[in-house]
Amino acid sequence: MSQIPTPTYAQQYLSLIADVQAEYLARLSALVNIDSGTGQIAGVTRVIELLQQWLESMDFAVELRDVEGFGPNLIARRQGRGHARLLLVGHVDTVYPAGAVEKQPFAIHDGYAVGPGVLDMKSGVLLAIYAVRTLIESGFTDYGELILFFNNDEEVGSPGSAPIIRELAKQVDYALVLEPAGKPTSLTNARKGTDKYVLEVRGVASHSGAEPYKGRSAVVELAHKILSIQNLHSLLPGVTFNVTSLSSTKPLNVVPDMATCHISVRSFSPHELERASVMLEQIASNRSVPETRAILTRNRGRIPYGPTPALSHMVQLAEEEGEVLGIQLQAQAKGGVSDANILMDAGVPALDTLGPIGNGMHNLDNERMLVASIPLRGALVAGLIHKLCVEEQSERID
Repeated sequence: MSQIPTPTYAQQYLSLIADVQAEYLARLSALVNIDSGTGQIAGVTRVIELLQQWLESMDFAVELRDVEGFGPNLIARRQGRGHARLLLVGHVDTVYPAGAVEKQPFAIHDGYAVGPGVLDMKSGVLLAIYAVRTLIESGFTDYGELILFFNNDEEVGSPGSAPIIRELAKQVDYALVLEPAGKPTSLTNARKGTDKYVLEVRGVASHSGAEPYKGRSAVVELAHKILSIQNLHSLLPGVTFNVTSLSSTKPLNVVPDMATCHISVRSFSPHELERASVMLEQIASNRSVPETRAILTRNRGRIPYGPTPALSHMVQLAEEEGEVLGIQLQAQAKGGVSDANILMDAGVPALDTLGPIGNGMHNLDNERMLVASIPLRGALVAGLIHKLCVEEQSERID
């Protein structure tokens, strides 16, 4: 692929998106003021129904795919006259419990929009719609197919929607993921992968007052193992281990015979994730408290990805579009995971963090989205779609 700069298009969409910002914010308010935490099916359904209504008014063919326990996922399609097939991805679920909207409803303060999921990522979902609407209303038809996919379980690893994402990945040439950006220059060209583990320790129960010496504390054994897990950071630099959700069910007068914890492991390298698995198994099999035993269960998560040639080319095109908007975009590796991990593993280049700018994700009191970023990020997405489609068209002609 050529490294010669190509024509840019984002600038022509900037004012068009700015002109509809008031409508965008009104619709964003409607979305944010619906509790739609993962698994809150009634709220998720209401959000999906609004998105369906707006997309069908743009002549998209909309299909809903229900997943048990999570509710409907939305697939919207529109045919064009070109060749490039693009997938735009976002999620409607949030990390917040029911009642979050009552505590912190949508509002705008000092140039920032606040509310549950306003940044992660209802503003990104809506920005995808407005970016493609701007293209359509401008008469742009040089795409083969535009597909928008909005799922409802991303915050817990997309267990129900991952097969749909992989199915759609086979149908497109490029994917754009509108997760939020932490700063104006943000793009993502690599993400860590993650595995989740449950470590359960079994001991021997006894009365802690009458016969403490007969007991074998599962809690004490688990404490030894947790310290050993923390020591793995020095053995596997670049791999992170986070231990959470410690539990034991016995009352204070009983030496506990059961204790569990959950472990999140992240790395940019699949090989290092495998090494981490081996070391965790060793820790599980070692024993500090006699007559205890441990069971380690691994739940494989998202696979890490890095800057492939196709993804690097998408970054280059985005940087060119950003430059005409006065933004010096810089692609970086991120420790968090997203549906881009699934898309990249499925073989389609996926450029991530194209959504609005903000901070405070997953904190109801602090989550906020910079309102002034809406036109810039929307124009960037529209310009990048335009550029990818024109390039695909010219390559086929050549």
